[in-house]
Amino acid sequence: MTTTDFPVDGVFAEPPLRRTDPATTVEALQAVIFGKHVALHTRVRDIVVGLADLPSSGLTFTQEAERAPALLRAVIAGLGHPAREIAADAQLRGALCDWAQIAAPRLLLVLTGHFDLAIGAILALGNGSRYQQRCLAELDTAATLGVLVLTELGGTNGADHRTTATWEPATGGFRLTTPAAAAIKFMPNVADPAVPKTVVITARLVVDGRDQGVLPFLLELRTSEGLAEGVHVVRLPDKDSAPMDHALIRFDRVWLPREALLGGDWAHIDADGNFTCDLPPRSRFHRAISVLGNGRLDLANAAIASARAGLAGLVNYSRQRRPGSGTLMADRDAVQRDLATGLAAVYATSVLGRRLRDLRADANVTAKEHALWSMLAKPLLSDTANDVLMMCRDRAAAQGALRINHLVDWIGNLAAIRTAEGENQIMQITAGRQGHTLTALQLPGTPTQMPWYIAMLADRERTIADALSVGSHETAGDILGPDAAAIELATATAERLAATALATAAFTTADPTARKLAVAAAAAYALGRIHAHGIWYTANHRLTPQRAAAITTELTRNLRVIADHLPMLVAAFALPALPGPLFTSDYIETWMGHVGWDSASFPEVGSTAYR
Repeated sequence: MTTTDFPVDGVFAEPPLRRTDPATTVEALQAVIFGKHVALHTRVRDIVVGLADLPSSGLTFTQEAERAPALLRAVIAGLGHPAREIAADAQLRGALCDWAQIAAPRLLLVLTGHFDLAIGAILALGNGSRYQQRCLAELDTAATLGVLVLTELGGTNGADHRTTATWEPATGGFRLTTPAAAAIKFMPNVADPAVPKTVVITARLVVDGRDQGVLPFLLELRTSEGLAEGVHVVRLPDKDSAPMDHALIRFDRVWLPREALLGGDWAHIDADGNFTCDLPPRSRFHRAISVLGNGRLDLANAAIASARAGLAGLVNYSRQRRPGSGTLMADRDAVQRDLATGLAAVYATSVLGRRLRDLRADANVTAKEHALWSMLAKPLLSDTANDVLMMCRDRAAAQGALRINHLVDWIGNLAAIRTAEGENQIMQITAGRQGHTLTALQLPGTPTQMPWYIAMLADRERTIADALSVGSHETAGDILGPDAAAIELATATAERLAATALATAAFTTADPTARKLAVAAAAAYALGRIHAHGIWYTANHRLTPQRAAAITTELTRNLRVIADHLPMLVAAFALPALPGPLFTSDYIETWMGHVGWDSASFPEVGSTAYR
């Protein structure tokens, strides 16, 4: 499909908006967001809400961080499955991360480390040895917390790690050593002296003086008896949010058994110290960290789940808040535009995240493909969530600044999510270097013909990829070099996939009202991205003044459709009854209950002129 006109083919022609039962429409929209897993999300949501991890005042950063281990043990018990089963179930694990970010933010901070990175590594790369099974048994109930220890003070360093694990023939094990200050392990959450921690640590394997590349090892770093001999841990200073017991770690000839090596079926060392591996040394690190893909996707979806919650809270509050002019906040066109724009972006990225989670069960998708999908998803979903939640925080004004209203806790976790398991810009650069591999990515079941606005997104993506394939990065826009061009390509691909995911979901929705609203959201999201890249389209002769005017008209029309149905669209998010005043049916009465005052005792009883 070209982008020289605005065709509307029969498959994607928008239906007239016919009134249907609101409950049926909300149910259909829930299927757009959660797919076939609405019941699972409802069950997990209620278990997580039952943990009562509510925002509280007066606690220190360390005290806040200390809440996470008990929350993890409680949620594993509540779900009724050992942690290894939760870790192996992408849907259950993902739903847990989503609802933890919303209703138990301190729990979310330890989930991916425990399930994806520690247990996930043992399940994917372990050999079933007695040592590994003992570690798994402790992780199953969260009697011990699992953590990935990867980043060094000098940087992540990839295949150039400096920490070493040297084979020691005399003891039949490895000696883990920090050879330089830059090799100190940086920021793993292992500082709490009261919590046992089992870690998966990446280190450079040295056998008979030969560098065998970077591989993961399993270490019982802290047990009930204290730190392993030779391990030195120093707590790092507090962050401004997302409380965790971050630390620096130094290893002084820490002994590891031979079974500590996590090499899957491709790397192992026998009792005589004979090391064999199917991969060249510099490829071993990238195979070893394949488990990061699960964590990246879980964090991405958790981020956008909290953006859904933030929008639901702001829609609720805006329909109560009546400033001095007497006009409801919800009736202000600027607020409506912010909410409609945010909802379009959140619907599109939520459906993309859900589709990628579904792909985890597809045996035809390779580990390398999963890794690429996750590198595209994490920046798009977490950056979108950050933009939306910051908008909610700003529009909620003073209410949004208070932890009791949840937004700032979610935003704080987003700062951690955007850094964890690969900082977003690094993810984009790595993905963008794949060139035309990105333009070929398609979600299963994508129609061969898509609406014109998605074709325009795809045209920009292909044009940038074509230029990068011949070493030209200027076509990507106002960038300074190849890294920035790779970011533009990765972003273009992710935006095209998000718009495609929502459009496909919309046109497979039977309920006519739900379909109309989902189509409007898909169009508004895609048109909004075209609008944001307007200079690029103009510079590359894709946008005349007439076409720009038509795009603006269509964008405005679809935003109006969304703005007219805000309560229905956010009802589909299935948010639990959060206690923050922003989320209750009468925020003033909620505040009266919080401070213990009776609103009936005030002179202007029943006045709603100023709320």
